[in-house]
Amino acid sequence: MSTIVSNTTDIQGKRDRKESLVWEHFIKESLGSGHYSAKCYYCNHSWIRGKPEVLKSHLALYCTEVPLSIKTEYMEMIAVGSTASNRRQNTNANSLTEVNVVKKDKIDQALIRFFVCCGIPFSTVNHPYFVDFIQSLCFGYNPPKKDALSTTILNKKITLVMKNIQDELKYEENLTLGNIFRI
Repeated sequence: MSTIVSNTTDIQGKRDRKESLVWEHFIKESLGSGHYSAKCYYCNHSWIRGKPEVLKSHLALYCTEVPLSIKTEYMEMIAVGSTASNRRQNTNANSLTEVNVVKKDKIDQALIRFFVCCGIPFSTVNHPYFVDFIQSLCFGYNPPKKDALSTTILNKKITLVMKNIQDELKYEENLTLGNIFRI
């Protein structure tokens, strides 16, 4: 299923891309223009328009029926992938002030921790004063849009936390979870 359809330019002037491997876990129906609806093979959850990053997050974090090996594989993909490279930036590529991908990813992770831990609405990231504040701290950094922050970047952080928990518990035996009550 993961073959290159064509490497030529189609009628609309867009180049065909290599199909994401994530589609192997979904039933897809063409919507035209290279877009597809998606339905999970495991839990039957469906999307009107399936996007590979959303589908990967579904398999890694939200699908309750997916086999553990596939869940782990997609958790690893999300944890290792860069959120900053998936985002369009408004800065000039030749600018000396542009922040590199590694630094963008590090800032994105700090930003999501800030929003989640402080209970700040994700819509705040689009506010002009917030953008101005962030750019006064780091001129070449453009904060992500609300949708990217609340999906891609949040899912990556959730995956990293879950992976850290798995690594911590990997070699433990006879664990008991419970509450300690003080009287």
